[in-house]
Amino acid sequence: MSERDDSHDLAAMRDRLAASRERLALLPVSTDRHAGPTDPSTGESWHRGNVLGHTAEMLPFWTEQFQRAAAGSGKVGRDQAGTAKRRQGVDHGEAATEAELKLSVDKGIAGALKLLGTLTPADLERIVVYTRRDEVRDVRLGELVQTLIVVHVEEHLEQLAGLA
Repeated sequence: MSERDDSHDLAAMRDRLAASRERLALLPVSTDRHAGPTDPSTGESWHRGNVLGHTAEMLPFWTEQFQRAAAGSGKVGRDQAGTAKRRQGVDHGEAATEAELKLSVDKGIAGALKLLGTLTPADLERIVVYTRRDEVRDVRLGELVQTLIVVHVEEHLEQLAGLA
């Protein structure tokens, strides 16, 4: 959604995430469970519940990963267990109500905002080993925080708006 690089700016990332939280609160609750278009990168086609379920799962997952990285773990990413957890989040969107899912996402955003309040500029510059599907690379923690939390939430809110 955004090409803006705020990965060195904690305040800007907090502002963007707070704006996403406000946008989430304004989204009307829907009972529509029609799936949107297929994502070419994953082959998945999600309805609103799937999007919210995934977002509710990914926020605490990445928040915990980044807390560990800031504490010195040196590694960030999803292994097989993490990938299975992601799938559980998507599938949870089948069973939970949209109102419940929105509350879970809001709680996840609150946790991510708390994380951004504890990170330092030096933490954002920390280099970690990032593992994703078929990729392992060194990357700055700030880049991952921006991409995997801030932009990820913005993109899923855009997706939800399109599924309304």
